[in-house]
Amino acid sequence: PLQKMKMLTMVGNSTSRLAYPELIDVGNLDVDGKLLPDDDRRRAYNRGNLLWHTDVSFDANRATLSLLAAHRIPPVGADTEFADTRAAYDALPEAMKKRIEGLVVEHSVWHSRALGGMSDVSEAEKATRPPSHHRLVHVHAGSGRKVLYLASHASHVVGWPLDEGRALLKELSDFATQERFVYRHRWQLNDLLVWDNLATMHRATPFDDTRHPRDMRRVTVLERAEA
Repeated sequence: PLQKMKMLTMVGNSTSRLAYPELIDVGNLDVDGKLLPDDDRRRAYNRGNLLWHTDVSFDANRATLSLLAAHRIPPVGADTEFADTRAAYDALPEAMKKRIEGLVVEHSVWHSRALGGMSDVSEAEKATRPPSHHRLVHVHAGSGRKVLYLASHASHVVGWPLDEGRALLKELSDFATQERFVYRHRWQLNDLLVWDNLATMHRATPFDDTRHPRDMRRVTVLERAEA
């Protein structure tokens, strides 16, 4: 089916500095190209990107490809790490594979933002992005391999006690992000990375974002075309 690029509106930011609505601004600059103030709410939202995640898993229509372009990078740090969740599934003990087969997980962007320290989200804001449900293990259409579908957006296992489900998700995420499954990309100016959200997790790494500008622009392709 036809795939469609998606724009995600940044919380607390109705005006984008980018000319095309398909571009998602994941930098630390305001509409005038200046560093965001220390108390800007977008900083709190962006801290969620430091957690292992899969783009847009909090929507019912999952993301397939993401493309991220580096227009301006800090002098040090700000690498991006990727974890191969196909290889992680393959390496799981057979008992764990049987345990998690068929499980469904609820994903919410507000869960990951709370983990990142963003606590002042109104009920009206929460209503703009309701949670979604996805299978914890799915078959990757391109390779036919089974994959763990994990993210910091993954709140709990549907039908399980909250603490038990979250403990399982943490155990799987910790397993999937071992060094043996991870690639760390050290950005150079004008790099363009493309990755498969249905077979990976990723996360940003810290840098001094109160001193150094970072201009990164993302396009995300959805699994299904939207009307």
